[in-house]
Parts: sequence; structure tokens; C-alpha cells
Amino acid sequence: MGEPMHTAGAVRAVQSVLDRLGKDDPASARLRVRLSAALVAVAVLLFAWILVLGSTTRGQAEVRNWSVVWIGVDLLQAAGLVATGLLLVRRSRLVALVAAGTSAVLLLDAWFDMMTAEGGGAWYVALAMAFLVELPASLALAALARRSLDW
Repeated sequence: MGEPMHTAGAVRAVQSVLDRLGKDDPASARLRVRLSAALVAVAVLLFAWILVLGSTTRGQAEVRNWSVVWIGVDLLQAAGLVATGLLLVRRSRLVALVAAGTSAVLLLDAWFDMMTAEGGGAWYVALAMAFLVELPASLALAALARRSLDW
């Protein structure tokens, strides 16, 4: 075997594959099909893992560092919103990536808030936050992401 690939070599290899994916020739089409098949295969494996988790956790899980997880998600949202705002001021097309990612994090936050809230008042607060804040913000960021692709 040869020498291990260095970081710069790995970056060049990834860049070469990404460049090839955008071309319109038979070899690029085959590469897109292979990559698509690999993504679907990973999704199938993930689905199998979800079934295992669903049958073994039985709706209960003890979580270490729960508050750190929530703080991390909220920090990720804040960072995404700041980055989206800064890129928006510059009218950068990169806003599409950051806005889409932040939109996804907001959706996940709404989901986890509602699914982990205790019953009663806490669940209603999570539901209100989801429908009045997180979901509208997520939809707005998704629309911004789409629109900014045309800049």
C-alpha cells in the first residue's frame, strides 16, 4: 500500500469528486448514481437502527448532561441566526447554506421540546413555542435559503 493520504490530498480528492458531480457527461452521471445509491443504503441502515432503538428503549432513556445538550442546541440556533444575519447583510449566496441549516435546527428544537416536555403546562408552552416561534422562523429561514440561491 502507499503512504496514507494527507489532509491536503484528501481535500483535493473530495473537491475533485464534487467538481465531477456537477458535470454533464456519462462518467459524472454514473458517479451521481453511485453516490445516490450509497446515500440510500446509509438511510436503510439508519432505519434499521431506528427500529432497534425503538424496540429497546421503550420510550424511556436516562440522559447524562441533558441541560448541556439543550444549551448546545440553543447556542447552535443563536450562532446560525447571527451567521445568517451577517451573510444576509453581505448578500452572500452562502446565506442559503446557513439559513437552511438553522431552519433544520429550529425544526429539531421544536420537535424535541414537544416530545420531551412533561405533561400539562410544560407541554402547552412547548407547543406554543413551536407553533408561534420555532416553526414560523424555520419556514422563513427555509424561504430565505431558497430565495438566496437566485442571487
